[in-house]
Amino acid sequence: MFSKVAIIGTGNVGTWLFQTLHNNNVEVVAISSRRIETLPPNFDLYIFAVKDDVYEDILKQITFRMPHAVHTSGSLSQNILAPYADKFGVMYPYQSITKAENTLNPYLLKAPLVAEKEKRRKGEEEKGERRKEDENGRISPSNFEGVPEGRGSLYINIPVCIEANTTTFEEVLYHWANEMFGNVYKVNEKQRFAMHLAAVFANNFTNAMYGIAYDIFKENNLDWSLILPLLENTLEKVKHQNPKECQTGPAKRGDLSIMEKHCNALHNNDLKELYKQLSKIISKFS
Repeated sequence: MFSKVAIIGTGNVGTWLFQTLHNNNVEVVAISSRRIETLPPNFDLYIFAVKDDVYEDILKQITFRMPHAVHTSGSLSQNILAPYADKFGVMYPYQSITKAENTLNPYLLKAPLVAEKEKRRKGEEEKGERRKEDENGRISPSNFEGVPEGRGSLYINIPVCIEANTTTFEEVLYHWANEMFGNVYKVNEKQRFAMHLAAVFANNFTNAMYGIAYDIFKENNLDWSLILPLLENTLEKVKHQNPKECQTGPAKRGDLSIMEKHCNALHNNDLKELYKQLSKIISKFS
């Protein structure tokens, strides 16, 4: 299928892809988007893992037509690749891949190979020998510098959503991705955009709420671990029920006096307004 793969982007997703493909014995190189002029023209598949707003600038710098190309964005059309590739599509990992590693995360695979690489990386750091991109801005197995702060650690069981401009390429991409990642779904552009939008609410906004709660705990000298069983219990419930059916709290009960006290305790006007708006949404679940 695809034995030589070039990844454009060396951030969180690009590094994860690099590790995963390398550990699956694929000849792979990662190119910094800032050094796109060094992109090799003789690879089977090109995977773009860059910020959504830089695709146009990066793509127009490529001087050759790619045989196969995919991007990893949740919100961009596959057609942005049409002028630059014969066959093109999307390979969207549906997971938040970040620099901060949580060893309790069930989606993190702490395989011996990964642990050994991390140990070797730390040893190189202590000696001041940590390897960087080469002079062409490339990262390959020979100069791979490891994963700073856990970035790119091998996540397992991530849903990878694929789409392609032809049925033939979609089938090839589907089977290859299954060999690499093992949990692949065919998802069209509208569905992928909806998944991305839903993830912003369910994951990004939720994490922002965790941040607010964390600050409230710290301001009152409380141990953050006290709230974790509550969060875990809610997550377990929504695995099996419509989240609206699991909703609890003063807004759900219509407890106006408690809601007023909560608002009065918030000294930030933006947080007061956020509390009120979210309470209105919750009250409609009743």
